[in-house]
Amino acid sequence: MFSTAALIPAYNCADRVGDVVRGVRKFVPDVLVVDDGSTDGTGEAARAAGASLVAHAGNAGKGPAVRSGLAVLLGQSYSHILMLDADGQHDPEDAQRFLEAAPTAEFVLGNRLWNREAIPSKRFWTNYIGTRALQLMTGFPLEDSQCGYRLVASSCLRRMGLVGNRYSIDTEIIVRAGKVRARFAHVPVRVIYEGATSHYRPLSDTVHIVLSAARFKVDEGDLRRDPGPDGWRRLVAAPPVFAPMASALI
Repeated sequence: MFSTAALIPAYNCADRVGDVVRGVRKFVPDVLVVDDGSTDGTGEAARAAGASLVAHAGNAGKGPAVRSGLAVLLGQSYSHILMLDADGQHDPEDAQRFLEAAPTAEFVLGNRLWNREAIPSKRFWTNYIGTRALQLMTGFPLEDSQCGYRLVASSCLRRMGLVGNRYSIDTEIIVRAGKVRARFAHVPVRVIYEGATSHYRPLSDTVHIVLSAARFKVDEGDLRRDPGPDGWRRLVAAPPVFAPMASALI
């Protein structure tokens, strides 16, 4: 049975996370935001918009935030997890494209690079170079390896021994998806830079991502089979979850 939850890691984006949550809930009603130590009320804004919340005491980075969210969601009955960012760079309206592509692939990856004119030159070239390098290293069909907007089957994610920090978690999921022989698909997505605040550092984070890919490829931490939601709950301790504010669900 096809059922999807959205996972949104967030850090100091109280002015944007509510719009992202409300937008994606039109397509995916169950949304979990992981507030990674924000100091501006991001968590409260997410709950007010209808998201469940995991709250980190301090800023740990995107990798730990994604793992915290997966610790919760993979122990439930969702067949797929839709991941997107909270800073407003991902258009929630594109969620429908991922859902439509899901029946033919376990991993649906957003592609921002189809519209070069919409991306600042420095960002385009660092993303392009990183994608080509990762494609050569892995042999996987990639169009935009650093796009955090993606839909992944829970059965694949539960097999992955994720350890990546910062933005390398996105690359790690791609590498491990290839190792578990996931079927890939790509969908074009709109990228919104105007007014959005990204914590991604194009040069240093791209270098870190490419170097990390080699470690992920040889790492043996993946499981041979999907343990299922019940098995996942026995293997992985989930953090506390705060429910959405009641007023958001009326």
